[in-house]
Amino acid sequence: MHQITPKKGPMIRHQVYFDTLGSMQEDSASWCAVFAGLSVLRLVDAYTDTGSSIDPANWAQLHSVRAAIEQVGEGDTVRGALTCVLEEVTNRRAIDETVCRSLMAYGRTLDYAAAWGLAIDVFSTVAKLTRPEKNAKLAVEAHVAVGGSARRNGDWDTSARAYSQAAFIADTLGDRQGVLTVQVGIANTYMAKGNLPQAQTILDDVLVQARDQELAEVQAIALHSRASLAHRKGDHSEGIKLAHEAFNLTTNPTERDVVLDDIAAMFTELGLRDAARDTHLILAATSQSKAARGQATINLMELASLDDMPEAFDAYARELAQAQLGPWLRAHYLLYLGEGMNRLGRRDASEEALAEAISFAEANQLHQVSFNAQSALSAIRSASRPSKAFVARPAWVPEEVNAVVRAISELRKTAVAAA
Repeated sequence: MHQITPKKGPMIRHQVYFDTLGSMQEDSASWCAVFAGLSVLRLVDAYTDTGSSIDPANWAQLHSVRAAIEQVGEGDTVRGALTCVLEEVTNRRAIDETVCRSLMAYGRTLDYAAAWGLAIDVFSTVAKLTRPEKNAKLAVEAHVAVGGSARRNGDWDTSARAYSQAAFIADTLGDRQGVLTVQVGIANTYMAKGNLPQAQTILDDVLVQARDQELAEVQAIALHSRASLAHRKGDHSEGIKLAHEAFNLTTNPTERDVVLDDIAAMFTELGLRDAARDTHLILAATSQSKAARGQATINLMELASLDDMPEAFDAYARELAQAQLGPWLRAHYLLYLGEGMNRLGRRDASEEALAEAISFAEANQLHQVSFNAQSALSAIRSASRPSKAFVARPAWVPEEVNAVVRAISELRKTAVAAA
């Protein structure tokens, strides 16, 4: 039995971790990942509280943290991120910028897997540990990350406070790139709330300033948000064009993956599934992130079912069945497997996969996946025949989209040849 003894005081640190663990099936894959994360954060707290390294005789805590991480499945990206934090802490024997950067990477894995409450806690921890006068860039980055995760979590107040703090630090220290980056975050909040005109006004202003000051990374994130805005308005062609501009300006590997994934989604919605397939093949071949490669392979499996390609579907399904996937990816794999089986007319196998998806998602508190799998299962059981797989390509595509299609095709040939 694992013992979790929170610190006494008026406020429990990492309360969201305790709440999350209490809502999960103990020793499920997600429980182990959350418990390991809490163990690492408490180790960071211990180093911070002493102002130096922990008493070397306290090897028991280090051993228990390492043991907790080893309980996390090898396919879960959280395991690698937490291992990195532990190694940095024990090697450096202090909480410095390098440790904080490794914590930021852990927070991003949580954000990617939609564990936004936990991500807010991790990013907030970095924000508290970072002194703006010594490292303004990291302080702004941490507060902006809190703002983004809180926005995705629907926590508008926390998001607004974080963006306000980031803006204050950036403005006070003359960090023009930081100021504009915060503005993009604020625009994304307006977009999330449905105020698209205000979001567009802010983003267009940021783009003008970023171009004038030759801030390519700010241009990239602003263009990406403008692409998302176009997507929200149903203008997928404009979204694809803007997202491709963002991709060409982006140097951050994680951000490039996100932009590519969004381009693929817009291709799919336009019915350009060959182009979507090329985009996912690039991700599967080039991404440094195991999670992004897994997600791309799941999407390739879905596309194979949509285009009535059973052999390709089965090949991707076998690859994913043998892969070490974290809980979030495994739940989505089972959901897409079940939906794909139904499209290919394999009703019994479809129902079996969806039932497994429901069971696995519920055990790991992945409520949206469970809901989607239950809806799919109900639809299958009430339908007299499976949904038709193939949908024809659109008769006409704007030239600006075709230009992106060609560019992505060339990039796919290069990426796959080099892989």
